[in-house]
Amino acid sequence: MTQATRNNFIVLAILVAIITAAMVLVYIPQQQELTRLRTAISRENVRMSENARLCSGVPAMIRQVHDLKKCYVNFDQRLPKQIELGGFLREISGDLSQENLVNQLIEPGNPRRSELFHTLPITLRFRGTYLSLASFLKRLSQMERLTQVERITVSNKGEPPKLGESWNLDIELLMNIYFVES
Repeated sequence: MTQATRNNFIVLAILVAIITAAMVLVYIPQQQELTRLRTAISRENVRMSENARLCSGVPAMIRQVHDLKKCYVNFDQRLPKQIELGGFLREISGDLSQENLVNQLIEPGNPRRSELFHTLPITLRFRGTYLSLASFLKRLSQMERLTQVERITVSNKGEPPKLGESWNLDIELLMNIYFVES
């Protein structure tokens, strides 16, 4: 073997050693780091997609909160600071009269206290037709003051109506009004 061939083998061996060292020390660690980063990017993309899906409901929730704020903008008026019974009873009596509900008896009960608000039960007894009762209940639901009908008892103790007339019903209604004591 000549000196030139030997030198070629030495140079070739050095080149193979450099390439092997570069592979082991640079290329393989860089490939491992690249694989790790690609995996991390994939995980973050999945997480971002999930977060985007979760956040997609936020605009609808914001609209719902805005709508609820509109509904309860005058809630303080519907839940007054004091019992204010006199004006409310006059309004109820007027509504009963306007609906031709007769034999009116309005009996406020004893207030019940709770942590956030107080409840005053009111018993109403009157006589009238089913349609008059329905109209009165509609008026009741449209009142400024917050009310809740707990129970309605309807009975018919009278004679059957004449042809073309409505039944006159005896009605007892238990309702609650609410207030906060300041």
